[in-house]
Amino acid sequence: MPQTGKTQRAPARTSKITPNAALIDIADTLFRTASTACVEHRRYADLVEKGASDSEQKSARFAARSSDDALDEAVDLYELACLKESNHGDDAWWHKANMIWKAAKEYLQHHDSSDKLTRVSAEQHGMAALMELTIEYKLEASALLRLRHTVDAYREVRPEASGALESVTQ
Repeated sequence: MPQTGKTQRAPARTSKITPNAALIDIADTLFRTASTACVEHRRYADLVEKGASDSEQKSARFAARSSDDALDEAVDLYELACLKESNHGDDAWWHKANMIWKAAKEYLQHHDSSDKLTRVSAEQHGMAALMELTIEYKLEASALLRLRHTVDAYREVRPEASGALESVTQ
């Protein structure tokens, strides 16, 4: 079967944990993946701002893209898990995870839109197209900031979800 841009995923592994525990684990995965994406984008932005070497910027850009791909997969996994188990209206972690999910979806949508606008040929970049691209970049940046805030909010209600991530992001 031909690939269509996304890498094929391995089949989900089955385990003998409760659905509630599984959803919490998947929410924690979404949180850690979103946190990593925010860190990698911040790292890349810092390197560009400091004028780091092209090879270092290229490496950081690759890491940011990889983290976006992982975030996209984590969003899909969380959506599927919530379809099967969504009886957590009273759980703070569930509300915070849903906020991450929504912010991640918004960020990924704006990121995809700005990528598509960037790929338009130079001849098609009139004043209106450049204005649209500028707006889309600003929306993407805003969505990434919102994602960072939702990650911080989740960390407050599930500090144990951070694990080894704390030493990396601090």
